[in-house]
Amino acid sequence: MAKASSITIPNNISFLFKSSPGFGKTLAAASFAIEGPVYLAYWDKSSPVELTTYFTEKRFGSLAKRILDNIEYDIYGSDNANAYLNKLIDFASDCRYFAVINDSITLMTAGAVNWSMNFGKDPKLKKKIKDVLPDWDEYKVETSLVSQCIDLCKKLPCHSIWTAHPLSSVSLSGSGSSMKVTRTNPIVSYGTKVASMITGSFTEIYHFSQQSDYSDGVSSKKFIVNTEAVGDEFAKSPLLGDYVKEFDITGQLFYTVWKKLLDESRGIEQTPEQNTQPSIYNPFNKPTEATEWKV
Repeated sequence: MAKASSITIPNNISFLFKSSPGFGKTLAAASFAIEGPVYLAYWDKSSPVELTTYFTEKRFGSLAKRILDNIEYDIYGSDNANAYLNKLIDFASDCRYFAVINDSITLMTAGAVNWSMNFGKDPKLKKKIKDVLPDWDEYKVETSLVSQCIDLCKKLPCHSIWTAHPLSSVSLSGSGSSMKVTRTNPIVSYGTKVASMITGSFTEIYHFSQQSDYSDGVSSKKFIVNTEAVGDEFAKSPLLGDYVKEFDITGQLFYTVWKKLLDESRGIEQTPEQNTQPSIYNPFNKPTEATEWKV
């Protein structure tokens, strides 16, 4: 039996990054590669091309190459959704990554349902509508796959980062004149169980937003990370607490900004010497160059 007073910040923090596409979630997750090797499970497109167009030498100097060299990735979809689960099972016994990223849960749920229907595997021609519409069994596969992956990520000795794209939708309740229409923003593509399960499975849930700034007739865009709810968009941060409710990552690496804020909230002053040593954030022996923390 342990006492709550003995709890410390672990080196396997779980994050959920959420926003509409194009708000910087993948890039924020990838910035953890500044500290060590990162694995990216990519579901959203045919390849994470945004990594090479954002992490450039012009923008981040020598840090860009370090980050890209530290990222390994696989592409997942309806043809190999089960392979992601098998990958995490392998990591459970041998994980040498600083962070493991799942990008995104929204497309993962679609891939899981379609995989369960043998899309791309079954040679028979699908002639009837029932052959292409998911049923309860497909939703069970989605729930089971996601829940197993979440459980495995909790046990990994590294940071776990999942991203999500809330989908605009509506829910109907009641009937006739008493029918009520409610706007919702589910973060999964199909079933409802997974969405309810996910929100309670992550320590840190950050919502990414954008702000337009007008100065001297010039418009610029800011990329903001919210650590508490904004309107209908939920967020939370037990680690940062009341120290900060939002922070600006425009033109900066998410990880360096977040780490600095976390240290400040705990009364820890960052020094160049500290940045060259292994820590709870970076258990690897490979030191970083202190001067390159200033981005």
